[in-house]
Amino acid sequence: MFLAMTGSSLSPAAVPHSVIVAGLGAQQIGVIVLTILFAGFFASNRVETLALRAPRGGWGMLVLLLVPLFAITGAWSAFMWWWRPEVVLGDLRIFSELLHGESGILALLIIAVGAPLSEELLFRGFLFSGLAKSRLGLIGTSVLTAVLWTTLHYGYSIFGLLEVLAIGLYFSWLLVRTGSLWAPIFSHAVYNTVIGLVLYFVTLPPPA
Repeated sequence: MFLAMTGSSLSPAAVPHSVIVAGLGAQQIGVIVLTILFAGFFASNRVETLALRAPRGGWGMLVLLLVPLFAITGAWSAFMWWWRPEVVLGDLRIFSELLHGESGILALLIIAVGAPLSEELLFRGFLFSGLAKSRLGLIGTSVLTAVLWTTLHYGYSIFGLLEVLAIGLYFSWLLVRTGSLWAPIFSHAVYNTVIGLVLYFVTLPPPA
């Protein structure tokens, strides 16, 4: 859900931390700017096109909607840590190394802010709003955008990808439930921030 486009090829062992972080930051800014610009080509009101409106149920609803997210992902992570801890560590290691590198604070900002904004604007904002009006409808669009978002995390294990897919479907539900892209953006940002802070302050054990 964060640094989605690092992939397995951009290992910090092969590429300097500062280069990876700078590249990801530039990429995220580019996605945000281009998404907002293209949204204006298809409708005069970018806010409505990207669903950047106030959520139904009020802003306080966004906090309550974090409960299912952390309950499900927490249970899955606990199970995976018990069953295949090496898989969990493998999925997290590149982010841990970036966060403990010379550009750690910037990496944390990219994880906590850049990834949620750029990814949600593109997938649950721009793509969702257009595809939902097609024959796919809300359900088909939710599945397709979640699958496309999951493919960005191609460097993860199959178990990590399944978790990403489930979270993507939940974020799509949040958008439909609240009518606002701020719901998935907020949930995505809080989720990434929690993981990022844990990895920033905790050193993972070395690979076996």
